[in-house]
Amino acid sequence: MKWFKHDSNANMDDKLQEILLDYGLEGYGLYWYCIELISSKVETDNLTFELRHDARVIARNTGSTVQKVSEMMSRFVDMGLFEASDGVITCLKLAKRIDQSMTSNPAMREMIKNIKNHDKTPKNHDSIMTESSKPMQDKNRLEENRLDKNNKNQWTPPEGLNLEAWADYEQHRKTTKGKFSDLARTKAANVIKDLSHAEQQATIDKSIQSGWPGLFPDKSKKSASQDLSTQIYKEGSF
Repeated sequence: MKWFKHDSNANMDDKLQEILLDYGLEGYGLYWYCIELISSKVETDNLTFELRHDARVIARNTGSTVQKVSEMMSRFVDMGLFEASDGVITCLKLAKRIDQSMTSNPAMREMIKNIKNHDKTPKNHDSIMTESSKPMQDKNRLEENRLDKNNKNQWTPPEGLNLEAWADYEQHRKTTKGKFSDLARTKAANVIKDLSHAEQQATIDKSIQSGWPGLFPDKSKKSASQDLSTQIYKEGSF
């Protein structure tokens, strides 16, 4: 995988703020260096999201010491930024950050499609979805709602809606506005249902990052000024 999604405000993440406080830019840089090492090895025949370099190699390449690298990596694992099992470091959350726009390789695009579609993912890929268990539970509930046409009290997502991305938006919308009525759901879903799944994901990611309760496809393609962001936030409720 030649590239991965990196939020421009990643440094404001609570866990990365702690890393900055504890280790400064050395720790912050090591975290992203390891992410780059892991993602660069993701291919159709390698879906382990495993860090293959040991502390000695990383220390040599970064100008640090083996002891310092080992200490920081242990801290990353303790905080849940990485996982460790039998001495192997992984970053399973990377699976949720990839999409088909990242590659033109047909095999890789099919692999990404399989990762996103949990129901069609082979059993040997199940471990990759561990970090995304909560969104997948939300997705399954939304799919059950769509199939249960006899229950009029359940909301039915429109055809074409990216259910995995929508699960993230559901949680964000409830956090920013509280109750999320079926009418509000329908209005919000209609804004993005005709977009591609990648565009829906980008629109939802932009709203989450900006703290907007509403969805604004045009704004996911460019940065808004502070005044415009405030106006959008006020006008974005359904």
